[in-house]
Amino acid sequence: MVEQGEKPLGFHVYGSNGALKFELGSSEAQAPVLSVDGCNKAGTGFDWGNKIILQLSDREVPGLLCCVLGLTVEFEARNHGAKRNKSIHLVNQPAHRRIYVKLSQPEYAVKVPMTPDAVFKLGALGLQVLSAQTGFDAATCLAILRGTAGRLYS
Repeated sequence: MVEQGEKPLGFHVYGSNGALKFELGSSEAQAPVLSVDGCNKAGTGFDWGNKIILQLSDREVPGLLCCVLGLTVEFEARNHGAKRNKSIHLVNQPAHRRIYVKLSQPEYAVKVPMTPDAVFKLGALGLQVLSAQTGFDAATCLAILRGTAGRLYS
């Protein structure tokens, strides 16, 4: 988890029409989560004032990692937010050398293709988040994902 005064672990991904920010965050109950923010392009910049915010819990991060690591083709998490109307969908598109991400809520969606370098960063960050959520080191989390969750999510 992020201590007061520390810079959170995370990174941005920019597409031609949208942007995403992934970072290690904390839920209202102070549990570690993978926080995902997304916004669309507005003029020459990105409209971060009108962003979608979504947090992935310890029940969802393993599924996301299975997709990022190529163990499954896609990942989807729905019914997020106070109104339970936000979602995230990732799809592996190896023919295009990317993972396509769609972050959405009613009437608004952010769509960003992630290049291999960004996918690598998401995998590394996701393992750090899962490690914080479970108390296992990242290598153990990866071994468990490959041996169990990967086959169960597919």
